[in-house]
Amino acid sequence: MPLFEYLCADCGYRFEALVVGTKRPESCPTCKSPAIEKQFSTFGTSGASASGPSWGSSSSCGTGGG
Repeated sequence: MPLFEYLCADCGYRFEALVVGTKRPESCPTCKSPAIEKQFSTFGTSGASASGPSWGSSSSCGTGGG
């Protein structure tokens, strides 16, 4: 289930909501305004670098390397 980030257009509060199917949050959790907008956000990489895995260059399936 995806976690989406929202921004309230009235009070400026940013929050995350777990979205099940097409059911999105109906209002801001702080001011209860229905004027919320889904934001573009990046996902976490758990410390992995953008250039690839941090382990060596040998294959992890046991068929490569020497």
